Amino acid sequence: MSLKEAMLKAGLKSTKTENEREYSGPTKNKKKSELHQQGRNFCEVCKFIQPDVERFKHKNPTVDAEWICSSCADKEEIHDEFRMTNQSEFAIAKRYRREFGATKDFSQSSSNAKLKNSKKPHSKSKNKKAKFKISNKGEKNFNC
Repeated sequence: MSLKEAMLKAGLKSTKTENEREYSGPTKNKKKSELHQQGRNFCEVCKFIQPDVERFKHKNPTVDAEWICSSCADKEEIHDEFRMTNQSEFAIAKRYRREFGATKDFSQSSSNAKLKNSKKPHSKSKNKKAKFKISNKGEKNFNC
């Protein structure tokens, strides 16, 4: 219990109420210059604000951070396949590149291509008759 709550419970009331306002929520539209503040941009490894911070779910025991900039991920040798987000300024502008290993592709076309390649081709019927002729000597001739 805070001191303020204890004083209110005891019956004491504040004489200054001009600073207490109800939260009205966001009423104005964000300007173009404020849109960059929507994504996370603080690197938990180097403790700096970077434009290329992404969330990684990695298994590197020397790094105890999830939100890592690309330069720290390169230094700590964390593969880009462990990247979970595509929210940074560089990623949105398609300028996110890695020096350590390949850069993961989040585009819709690549995911559709992966789905197309992962489908199994139609299996041919197993009861298909072989196309060959057997000669008098018992040799198989496939030139039919």
